[in-house]
Amino acid sequence: MIRFRLSTLFLVLVLAFSGGYLFGQPSSGGTPLSFSNAFRQAYGDRPLVAEKAPRLNLKRILKEDEEFIGAPRFAAPLNVDYNLENSGQWTELEDGSLLWRLKIRSEGALGLAAFYKGLYLPPGSKLFMYSEDGKQVLGAYTFRNNRPSGQFMTGFIKGEAAIIEYYEPEAVRGQGRLQVFRIDHAYHRENFRAFGQPVEEASLLGFGFGTSLACHRNANCPEGNPWDEQKRSACRVVMVLAEGTGYCSGTLVNNTSEDGKPYILSAYHCQEGYTPLYDLWRFDFSYQSADCANPSTEPVPNSILGCERRAGRQENDFLLLESTAVIPSFYNVFFSGWNRVVSPPQSGALLHHPSGDIKKIAFYTQSSIYNGVLAWSPTVTTPANHHFRVEYSEGTFEPGSSGCGLFDADGRLRGQLHGGLNDDCGQTSGFFGRLRLSWEGGGTPDTRLKDWLDPLGLNVDTLDGMVQPLLGSGSISGIVANEVGVPIAGVEVTLSGPLDATAVTGPDGMYQFNEVPLGEPVGLALQKTDNFQNGLSTLDLVFIAKHILGVDDLDTPIKMMAADVNGSNSLTTLDQIGIRKVILGIDVAFSGRPAWQFFPADFSFSNPANPFLNPMPGVFMINNFIADITDKDFIGVKSGDIDDSANTGG
Repeated sequence: MIRFRLSTLFLVLVLAFSGGYLFGQPSSGGTPLSFSNAFRQAYGDRPLVAEKAPRLNLKRILKEDEEFIGAPRFAAPLNVDYNLENSGQWTELEDGSLLWRLKIRSEGALGLAAFYKGLYLPPGSKLFMYSEDGKQVLGAYTFRNNRPSGQFMTGFIKGEAAIIEYYEPEAVRGQGRLQVFRIDHAYHRENFRAFGQPVEEASLLGFGFGTSLACHRNANCPEGNPWDEQKRSACRVVMVLAEGTGYCSGTLVNNTSEDGKPYILSAYHCQEGYTPLYDLWRFDFSYQSADCANPSTEPVPNSILGCERRAGRQENDFLLLESTAVIPSFYNVFFSGWNRVVSPPQSGALLHHPSGDIKKIAFYTQSSIYNGVLAWSPTVTTPANHHFRVEYSEGTFEPGSSGCGLFDADGRLRGQLHGGLNDDCGQTSGFFGRLRLSWEGGGTPDTRLKDWLDPLGLNVDTLDGMVQPLLGSGSISGIVANEVGVPIAGVEVTLSGPLDATAVTGPDGMYQFNEVPLGEPVGLALQKTDNFQNGLSTLDLVFIAKHILGVDDLDTPIKMMAADVNGSNSLTTLDQIGIRKVILGIDVAFSGRPAWQFFPADFSFSNPANPFLNPMPGVFMINNFIADITDKDFIGVKSGDIDDSANTGG
């Protein structure tokens, strides 16, 4: 039984201190508004009062580290609750727009990352995170970064403090939502000093950009030229776990349907013993140098955020994930082919991200099926014959290389890196889980590969790779009607995204957009200008009164939303007063709601008896627009109109 080290870096201190991107989807760039001289002259430059995060219990953290299977972690989570209502500082600008800034401080932190839930960024809004001195800026993040789950992340910003800035234009005032529920505090363990450097410097030397060993060759060195397609399939995997954050490597793989499903093969042990938060895992493609030389500034990767686990098994050390986001066409990725024959490959290449650094390439000219039991820890072993033993001829592996693909001389995947034996830049033996055995795995879809990589049941031993298909453009159409199915005319439907356009519904309630680029998120916003008195009567007041008194509840959540005309997210006599004033002509509009409210026809309220738990965004996102959509229907309701008596004409 052989014992050796894993190649994974679990829960590392991820200090990728560069501007332009963060742990999330790609940013739009730009500069925070508060940086401008005009803002400082008009509104002053007073220091922000910091919200102090809970103190990190380092004693408990170090005790937990001793119990984890993987390598020591370097960033630990702190639970917080910061939102637009209870924290930060608002500034109203001359044009009616708003600026919100929140300064967060965590004593002793080497870096801070922020995690969001319920995030909604309306069109025109911008989200940044930056350091106190303004030298590190992440963002801007816009409505195109909205996700169905509402989860998002920004970080790391170096130091004990970071500032989050949110800008909201006057046209969408009050529509944004933002809640920071977790801060990751980067800390340093005494037993992981880097080359004897002081603690405050060691974390900056260990991981991330520019930190891997000098013997690694960049993927775009001349010897990597024959592997251009495979390079486009290799990615860095940024793992978000309940216990912290970490790095691994992965490979985008093809399937027999050749439909471009974004399956990513990595290593099971990357997340073993921890609690993966897959919706926040990030995959960085093209995180590499432009040529053979190490760049002086960090390259910005093409990233996708979020995935679902499809299959995995400890004995084979494989993990198959499927991205929940569409990979944009301009990423130009490659779906690698595979080979599941018995015989070991005799030469080939490995593409990986050692220490979370930019993409590197290694080579081998000898491999064999290892017939012994492998002991990875006191509690984890893998059976005999489950791994290839690969002797590196150039390069090596480091923490963060785990899960990288083993390519044979034909450029097909044969397995993924588990770990091995090495002496920094000396002789390296790597052990790779065999794709052939992972194919059948544990005999069930969630423990084997064949259900996912061979959905057609062709039972082939080899499959070639595939270039990313061009998605082209498509159309989006639907019908807007009230709850009883009567079409609503004169609704302005605004499309935002790679194509900005507006359509107005006719008497049939139809709208349509053509030539919309596929593969990118788009948003739809609906509004209808109308006389607020339309559809209002004393009968509506009777229905609301019965609901408030508990005599006869309103029978749909949309009726309840229509009755809440003051926008208080509750039904009270104040709503009755507001409706009565409009009926009598005392007021010409409601204080808290527009004339019409709109809801996706397929929207499901989490609690129909209390629909106010699900605040409606101003823009409805289509995050995975990959084909024509002909049924993006909406239900409209005239505010204050409970019995659907409003005239729905244009």
